[in-house]
Amino acid sequence: MTTVTNAWRVPAFRRVWGAGAASALGAEIGELAVPVLAVVTLGASASELSFVRAALLTPYLVLTLALGVLVDRVRRRPLMIGADLARGLLLVAVCVLAVSGQLTVPMLVVAAALIGSLTVLYTLADFSFLPLVVEDRALIDANARITATQSVIGVAGSGAGGLLVQALTAPVAIALNALGYLLSGALLGRVRVPESRRPRAPRGTALAELKVGLAALSQHRILRALVAEAGLWNFGNEILLLAVTVLVLQTFGWGPVVLGTVIMAVGVGAAVGSALSQRLTLRFGYGRSLVVAMLVGNTAPLAGVVGVREPSWPALAGLTVAFVVSGVGIGVANSQAVSLRQLAVVPELRGRVNATYRLASWGSLSIGALVGGVLVTSLGPWLAAVIGAVPMALASLPVVASPVRRMRRIEEVVPGEVQAAGALAESDTV
Repeated sequence: MTTVTNAWRVPAFRRVWGAGAASALGAEIGELAVPVLAVVTLGASASELSFVRAALLTPYLVLTLALGVLVDRVRRRPLMIGADLARGLLLVAVCVLAVSGQLTVPMLVVAAALIGSLTVLYTLADFSFLPLVVEDRALIDANARITATQSVIGVAGSGAGGLLVQALTAPVAIALNALGYLLSGALLGRVRVPESRRPRAPRGTALAELKVGLAALSQHRILRALVAEAGLWNFGNEILLLAVTVLVLQTFGWGPVVLGTVIMAVGVGAAVGSALSQRLTLRFGYGRSLVVAMLVGNTAPLAGVVGVREPSWPALAGLTVAFVVSGVGIGVANSQAVSLRQLAVVPELRGRVNATYRLASWGSLSIGALVGGVLVTSLGPWLAAVIGAVPMALASLPVVASPVRRMRRIEEVVPGEVQAAGALAESDTV
């Protein structure tokens, strides 16, 4: 069975955890405040809302590979600090413009694109930085703690976001989002982890480095399955969330508090799932618990949205329960899948392989946002939500068909020697 070491004993991890918690709390509030700011404060249409969302997500599609090379070339901690501080200052500017009545939808689109670019940089650096903070055996515990914290914050942030937007307006909630990023940057500034300076890469090698990352991912059967699952799920989920936002705020007129409650339900379930993740791994084995969790988490949203065609409290309750169940599956699977992806790649390739993975998984978010806007406008929010939930339900199939279902220990995925070309040598289970 997989041996799990307590990551909390590492002081540097506690600071990294605190930084992630601060930024995540602000981001959860902003996740609800930004669409409300666009729809309610600026009067944006469904199409304009999709443009704002797509601007936030398009950098995931456009910049991920290039930033992945950057993350493998330089120290990760300064990149994370810079991204946090810049995001905080950008959101302060958005807040000031909104309060003064000068903010427009095009300006919000530009701000969203810049913030999205910085988020890509931060997330890629964070993925490669965490394995430097804790030893390999502590990664499952570290990721489980981070996932559990993010889940709890998802509950508190969505609920608080709804109340803040309702009581204090969206610009004030945006200001709290900014505060979270600034606090995160300050905490990361106190982290002291040895991170050697990488040798300067020769000119003209960026494309070759990208090819190594692409080859490493494409040749690994388990990582291929995980990226296919993530791409399908993100595409469908983006359509679903956009449709549910319009359905709750505009069609049903239930307001930000109800929207925050529905979104919060996923966090409630994910908190429970994260707490169960290690226990299920030890009891049933890594692969079996991961596959079952994905099947449950990915299928539940479809069952929930089918029953919410008309505005009624039973329908709302059913949607909320479905999102709780989905969150449980997500909470169990996420910490396991992230740990697998970190250990399946040698440190020298983590940035590029993760960038390639993120290009496919995150890139589908921007596509989903644009498709969601078209579907909501042409078919209505309820049917668009159902259509979005379908690829989410199908997303587990690549993982079910992969070798991951037979894995008992996560160590089985750790690569052997790296080939001369720099690609991963697949483990015996692949």
